[in-house]
Amino acid sequence: PKWGDCWKDPRVHLHISDGAKFVRDAPDNYYDVIIQDSSDPWVVEDDGTMTPLPSSVLYEEDHICQLHRVLSPDGILNLQGES
Repeated sequence: PKWGDCWKDPRVHLHISDGAKFVRDAPDNYYDVIIQDSSDPWVVEDDGTMTPLPSSVLYEEDHICQLHRVLSPDGILNLQGES
């Protein structure tokens, strides 16, 4: 198999959208695997202050609980973050 072969599998769907809304709208226990590759939740400014970014919602407790809700009982959750 080659790297890109996974995209040929009809079970694989890539969703590029508002992740928090997508998960909120998803049915319970629907996904066997969730891979969330998110941007950093904040940026550190030159003066040392932290500025929240729109992706910060993907790191909040409510979103993590929503991921748990839509994951099947034996499902796998993979979270990737930078900082």
